[in-house]
Parts: sequence; structure tokens; C-alpha cells
Amino acid sequence: MNWITEENYEERMHYDVEPYLAARRDSGFVQRIPGKSIYYECYQADEPKGVIVISHGFCESIRKYSEAIYYMLQAGYNVWGLDHHGHGRSYRLNSNPYVVHAERFRDFEFDLQYLTVTLVKPAAHGLPVYLYCHSMGGCIGACVIEKFPDLFDKAVLSSPMLGLNFGKLPVQIVYIGATLKGVGENRKEPLNKVDSFPSEPDFENSCDSSECRYLYYFKKRLGDPMLQTTEPSINWGKQAAKACYRARSEEQVGKIQIPVLLFQAGADDVVKNDAQDLFVSRLGCEMVKIPGMKHELYMTDSPVLIPYWEKIFSFFS
Repeated sequence: MNWITEENYEERMHYDVEPYLAARRDSGFVQRIPGKSIYYECYQADEPKGVIVISHGFCESIRKYSEAIYYMLQAGYNVWGLDHHGHGRSYRLNSNPYVVHAERFRDFEFDLQYLTVTLVKPAAHGLPVYLYCHSMGGCIGACVIEKFPDLFDKAVLSSPMLGLNFGKLPVQIVYIGATLKGVGENRKEPLNKVDSFPSEPDFENSCDSSECRYLYYFKKRLGDPMLQTTEPSINWGKQAAKACYRARSEEQVGKIQIPVLLFQAGADDVVKNDAQDLFVSRLGCEMVKIPGMKHELYMTDSPVLIPYWEKIFSFFS
């Protein structure tokens, strides 16, 4: 495996990783709902032994996963990923380019299922198909493997959003407040007002533990208006809270029939680790706790990142 370390990180990504990916990338759009296009990318490994589908997190894009895809391809996996609606190049349901809005969280789930059934499975030609999810994508992924238990062969949930962290405010209070505030078209308004993308990086308050990785993607976002979502709409917050409760419920967890590996970030202040603990206790799956790391475990430095990916590839193989 050709690992990308912190030394000359940006140069390695620019001259080694990005050309490698570009030579193996195909992309396009698929429509589950007429007129609403979902953007996807797929990558071809040299000698594939399986397929990995990526379900990204909130305010992200498949383009954030360049380094991850580079490792997946080297490990022998074809890779597919989509921009969830409201993100990246996929369809949006509001006019503010910095706000992610959703009418129903289930649309995220059905979009992922549709892409997998329509494009990924036919192209796999019988190879096993695995799911890799992060944060919001982990909630989507959990709901999908509960609703469609035969769709994937295994799943990795990395810092999955199974409970939202609102600090000292109980989720129920936030939900009631959002319900009262988000009436009619107001449901599309952001929870916190936003009308621009920050021009300066803020690593300290980011979700990342690796500064060079944070800065690399921040520069990408600065240069691409499609990657500049930063805030949820009021209704996204409501729908996400309901989806978290549903995903970790005993009834839904009991429907999972495939092996699951869950990673937990010890210093996560974005999602609730106790919600992940509850999910794991109900499912009986393996959980790997990584102490001291912030939310985005795939954006850590090499001493943590390399064992993280080695564990994932061992689990898939």
C-alpha cells in the first residue's frame, strides 16, 4: 500500500493521488425521481476483488474522499460514491447554496438504494458489495441495511450519526423549537443564518485531527462553489433527529443481517457516542474506539489513519 503521509501531503495528493484517480474515474447522473439528478462517481481497480460504496457525511461530497478512494483502489476494490441530495453536484430543494435542506430523510436512503441496485450491482458482476459510511452517511447507511438487509455484504459505520449532539440542550427541546419555527417555507431556512462561505480556514474548530488534510480539502472548497454547504435547514434538523432515533431503535437494529464494524471517535463533539454504544449493544457488532480523535476519523494523521484503514480492509476481506 502506498500511504500518503503528512510530509509533502499537498504535493503528493496533487501529483500522485489525483492523476491516479482521474485515470480510473467515471461519473454521471442518475434520476430516481424525474427531474432530480443524483451525481455519482465510480472508480475501477486494476484487479478488483470487491466493490465499496461510499456514503458521505453532512456538508461533504464524494470529492472529499480522494485519499480514501486511493487506498480502496490499491486494496483491490472498485469504488462508487454519490453526492447525497442537497450536497455537491446533486439536486437541491432550496435556493441558498450554503444550506443543506431535506424534506424527508428517507429520500437519502432511497437514493443510495437506487444507485446501488441500478448501477453498482449490475457492474459488480457477482463481486461482493460493501458499504463505507461516515457521520450522516452512517445514519443513512444504518437505515439502508435495516430496510434492505440483502443489499450489501458488509458495512463499516465510521463515527455514524445515530444521535445528534446539541450540547446541553435535549434533542426533544431542539425538535420542538424547530417544529414551531419551521412552519411553511421557513422549514428551508438555516438553523443558523449563513450567506457566504468562510474565506479563511479554521482547523481548530473543524471536525478533523489532521491539519494538512483539513487544509487540502478547504482549498478545494474555496475553489468550487458546489462544495460550500455549511449549515442545515430547520427541516433537515428535524428529519435527522427522527432518523437517528429510528436507526438505533431496537426494532430496526434487529433487522440487520450482515456483519457491521463501527468506529467511534473519542473526542467527537458532533454526534453522540452513547447513541453509538446503544446501537452496538443492540446489534452485537464489533466497535473500535479511537481515543483523542475528532469526528472525521478518515481525516487523521498517519499513525492513526493507517491502522484505521488496515482494520477496514481486514474486515472486508
